[in-house]
Amino acid sequence: MKNFVLILLSVVVATTTGFVVPSTSSSRASALFESKNPLDGFMNGVSKFFAELDAFVDDASARRLGNGAAFYGKRKSSFYGSEDKNKKADRDVPDPTEDYQGPTNTGMFVWIQDEETGQMKPATRMKKKVIERNPKFWDRV
Repeated sequence: MKNFVLILLSVVVATTTGFVVPSTSSSRASALFESKNPLDGFMNGVSKFFAELDAFVDDASARRLGNGAAFYGKRKSSFYGSEDKNKKADRDVPDPTEDYQGPTNTGMFVWIQDEETGQMKPATRMKKKVIERNPKFWDRV
C-alpha cells in the first residue's frame, strides 16, 4: 500500500503544471528559461558580483588600492569606477605592462637601470644584485 501511494504521488507531482496555465502559442518566455547559458539572468548577476568581489580582495591584498596602483601594478577591480586610468584592460589576462614586475620574495630592493636595455630592474639594496623574475616568465602565460 505504501509503495502504491508513493508511486501515485510521484506521478501526480511529475505531471502537475502548478498554477500556470499551459500555453501552446509561441509567446515570449522569460530569458532566464529560454537561454541555453546557465549563467544568464539572476545567476549572471551573482556571478558578476562574486567576480568583482574577488578582484577587489586581490587589489586590497596586493596593496593596489589608492596610489598603490602606481607601484604594484594596475587594479583588477572597478572599485574606483569605469573611467579609472589605473584599471587593467582585462583582469583575467596577464600583461607585463600592467602587472607588478618587482620581486615577490623580498621587500628590500631598489630599482636600477639596466645599461644594455635601459629597463628598470629590481636589485638588492646592498650588493645591487638583480633579483627580477625569469625573463621567459611572460612567454609561459
